[in-house]
Amino acid sequence: MKVHGILGVSLAASIAVASCHGTEATYSIGGSISGTSGSVLLQLNGTNDVTQNGDGDFTFTQKLIKDDPFNVQVANPTGRCTVQNGAGTVAQSNVKDVSISCTPYATNPAELLKIVIRSSNLTGAKVVLPVTTSATAVGGIIADPTDQDASGNVRVVGGLVLSGLTQTPTDISIFQAPQGNPGANGNFILPLILAADGVTAVLRPDAALDTNALAALFAGELYFNVSTPAHLNGELRGPIELQGGVGATAPPLDNSQVVPPTASIAFGAGVLMVDSATRKLVIGYIAHTVSGATAAAINSTAGTGSQALAFTNLQDNFDSNGTNLATPPAGSLLPNLSDFDKSFLYFNVTSSNNLCAPAPTCAAGEIRGNISPLPQ
Repeated sequence: MKVHGILGVSLAASIAVASCHGTEATYSIGGSISGTSGSVLLQLNGTNDVTQNGDGDFTFTQKLIKDDPFNVQVANPTGRCTVQNGAGTVAQSNVKDVSISCTPYATNPAELLKIVIRSSNLTGAKVVLPVTTSATAVGGIIADPTDQDASGNVRVVGGLVLSGLTQTPTDISIFQAPQGNPGANGNFILPLILAADGVTAVLRPDAALDTNALAALFAGELYFNVSTPAHLNGELRGPIELQGGVGATAPPLDNSQVVPPTASIAFGAGVLMVDSATRKLVIGYIAHTVSGATAAAINSTAGTGSQALAFTNLQDNFDSNGTNLATPPAGSLLPNLSDFDKSFLYFNVTSSNNLCAPAPTCAAGEIRGNISPLPQ
């Protein structure tokens, strides 16, 4: 599947909370990891890092209480990892069955040709030198190494959502850290465009990674950086390295997927990354060329069909190259992960254009993109 070019938020879960019955019971999250070829980083709910030196069992030190969400992710610069049983809600027992299976790139180079999905949690503490700020951000990117332009560069989509900044960013970009030193400051490679809502930033529709940048993505050496007037070198930073823990999709939109098909020549691309535990969007947007769009949304075909999530922020020519943008409100939740997993959802852009006969307008949809979860 091609990527078309047009997280976990930290949970403030207390180790113990007072109730009318005293202190609530707390539960641990753990499991096992296999297939590693070196040190890997495990994260619970975007924090509580555990460095795992090789295969074996693990248990996070952070404890959660009943009904808390949990989401386990892994950063492994030497291989592709899948996480099973890593996202859910705590019941009245310890979670012991998280299973992480990794495949080293060195012995399985075919893994380097598969879809790359990476998410990121941005904080001031990750900036060099660290910044004291209450602001945070979450984001991610999706790339298909087989989807290359004429120069052999790999198309990439994605972005981030800001929270708590007190100043408008002066720059939001992806940087490449020095080879072998992912925590150091590096060179600029791709800009992000801040949307009109002031909190969503997305890659340009023509964004692409060259061979060196793609290798750096696999190695965990790319990072988001957000600068502000008070912190010109960066107020927020986050490595683009986390595997697992999110559902992701990046389908094209066109007239042929509308039922019935329309006469529109517009096109677009939808991007969605959603936290597998909380249903919160890591990043979501539609870039499109519909003229005079009146609405955009994620809709569901389940049952009689309905709107699942409205993209209320509509912006024309956001890239100064004729591409329009639609984004949902910051902090939006996907109502039903089951519909996402079952491919019942689709991106939809509507208009008042007379291109959708026999209807007089395209109020039901001018272009559409069917959503299927990308393999991880």
